[in-house]
Amino acid sequence: MSDSFKPCGVITITTDFGHRGPFVGTMKGVILNRFSDAKIIDLTHEAFVHWPAEAGFWLERSFRYFPNGTVHLAVVDPGVGTDRSVLLVMAEQHLFLAPDNGLLAGVIESCDATVIHVEEEKLAGISLQSVSATFHGRDIFAPLAAALAAGQIAPTALGDPTDDFIPSLIEPPDMRRGELHGIVITSDNFGNLITNIDRSELAAFKSPVVHAGGRDIPLLRTYADVAPGGLLALINSLQVVEIARSEQSAAELLGIGRGAPVLIRDAG
Repeated sequence: MSDSFKPCGVITITTDFGHRGPFVGTMKGVILNRFSDAKIIDLTHEAFVHWPAEAGFWLERSFRYFPNGTVHLAVVDPGVGTDRSVLLVMAEQHLFLAPDNGLLAGVIESCDATVIHVEEEKLAGISLQSVSATFHGRDIFAPLAAALAAGQIAPTALGDPTDDFIPSLIEPPDMRRGELHGIVITSDNFGNLITNIDRSELAAFKSPVVHAGGRDIPLLRTYADVAPGGLLALINSLQVVEIARSEQSAAELLGIGRGAPVLIRDAG
């Protein structure tokens, strides 16, 4: 088991809360009340609501851009108030904290990770005194993230390592009869469709073509490789296949979105 985590004082927060209401702000307030020197970064608060998989995807593809010793707090928690566990994961000198609902499965499965179910009696000593049944982000996760980021408690003091965690709700891409089958994970503010197909998986093809929304779409290098309004696929900054429409919305043109099938096949 790795016990090399050394907190650097940075905390990222990922939620599906959006920006209506005080929910994100009060989480930050709780953190700062416990650890006034915390450096808090909003990764995103626009993860798709009630779907941990998208938040996990953003986190898995983003955490390495932060300093070693960062605590990554993610709350997409449709099971809030139930007996679902609080999961703590140590991987690559980063620490991840989230409900055990599949959100952290991608991080766990892609890294050499140590997984811990936080013991309830340990939470009782860290959480706010009055824990709401509907806002564990404020009352449990924020105080725990602050304590970990401040070095007030070691991750290994919160529970024993386990191999028991909820797997991802999304099946990884799979090869069938020479075609790679993946899905659209999400779309961004530009209407680009972001898939779960990693660039490494394209090595199986000589001349890969992307098929989605009933169309074959060429795999090119950048958005300007087609005229405005043209469709293309490319490897984006997250190192996954993205379907785009130059200067316009691919999601709107194709009429597809989250969960839509995407195929990779050889041209011809």
